[in-house]
Amino acid sequence: MTRKILSKLLAFFLISILISVLAVACCPRPPEEDVEPTRRPSYDVEIYGELEGIDPSEQVIVFWHPYTQGQEELLLALIDQFNAGNEWGITIVGEYAGSSDALYDEILGRIESHALPDIVIAEQHQVAAYAAQGALIALDPYVESEAWGYKDEDLGDFFPIALNADRVPQFDDRYGWPFYLSMEVLYYNEDWLVELGYTEPPKTWADFAEMACAASDSAVGTYGYEFSVDALTFVDMLLNRGGQVFGEDAGAYVFDSEEGLATLTFIQDLLGRECAILKTERAGARTDFGAGRVLFTIGSISDLPQYRRDVAEGAGFNWSISRLPTALSEPWASVRGPSFSIFQSTPEKQLAAWLFLKWFTAPEQQARWARTFGDLSIRSSTADFLQDYIAENPRYDVALSFLDGEVAAEPGVVGYGECREAMQEMLSAIASRGEPAPWLADTARICDASLE
Repeated sequence: MTRKILSKLLAFFLISILISVLAVACCPRPPEEDVEPTRRPSYDVEIYGELEGIDPSEQVIVFWHPYTQGQEELLLALIDQFNAGNEWGITIVGEYAGSSDALYDEILGRIESHALPDIVIAEQHQVAAYAAQGALIALDPYVESEAWGYKDEDLGDFFPIALNADRVPQFDDRYGWPFYLSMEVLYYNEDWLVELGYTEPPKTWADFAEMACAASDSAVGTYGYEFSVDALTFVDMLLNRGGQVFGEDAGAYVFDSEEGLATLTFIQDLLGRECAILKTERAGARTDFGAGRVLFTIGSISDLPQYRRDVAEGAGFNWSISRLPTALSEPWASVRGPSFSIFQSTPEKQLAAWLFLKWFTAPEQQARWARTFGDLSIRSSTADFLQDYIAENPRYDVALSFLDGEVAAEPGVVGYGECREAMQEMLSAIASRGEPAPWLADTARICDASLE
């Protein structure tokens, strides 16, 4: 190869290197970490659409509910308020669809034909049944949406138990959004306790039995406790003896335990010694409490307004509420409450339905419901809108404080409705002197079968 050719090749390589250096200097590639990767939605776009860009305007949403009288009146008034003021022109059509059980049966009968409303109010176990048949949409994508969801600080305003109760254990997804909360508490006659020589409500079950027996005199018709056949009462008593309803994997019921047997034996013993009486009328326990014939009842916190009325119209004594007695270091309480669920339809309808749920569960609307019916709000900031109500009803503030204690959600698994009925049949049998151990074992088997 001649010197002339070598010189030309060298010049060519030098020019190529120079061009590359100049290109990098003029137009540097962005660092690898600055390149924004294409993000795929974490949800199913076929079901939800491209969520951040959907327009829910002018959608008409059918909403089935089980409420009548005052509850329906306020619900429809709130719907009218939303319809008149929402920025998207969404119209919610509220329709009464029968009692909770009738509504549930109607929905189950319509799932195959897809002739369903857009929104329904349901108990957690009903929500689980709808979800198991693929009829509902999970709400997590809406909750987490930048455009339509909640910021972390807003989610922090919800009581944790309110959000946790709506995760369906079998799927670990959220198919419901909470409406309001309720829990059982101990109602007690303060004046009567003082007359008996006690300065505070019972802390343990032994204390409870002692006070109940001290107050009882069947000859004059006074009793320490009026027992109501309610599965939630059994669950609360069980938890406060250290027992559990479910195993850790929520795959089987485990209340047929030493603690479960102790709970049934305790109830039967109080009734047998005439330290307690069985409630036989719908509002019997509350009415007897208001008349001063019963020292203790265990009932829903949502009944506070009725208790206040019955005491005022009855014996007019000083009374209060407390957590249930317990064998543990801290008392537990089961929390229940209905939920909103959204059926699968179109992305636009689903989003419009979600926006109504989000509005309805804002503190201002929560306050209107709580003020009218005494239910516990799902959000702590609702109390800011209830200061006058709390001043007039200090027991409501006490009840709110219980949500900061040890609380558990009522079982929200498929089939719990059947299990709950079996528990109540068991409690009725125990009150009629049935043998606790066989009833407990048989009821657990029925409940396990309902999970299938």
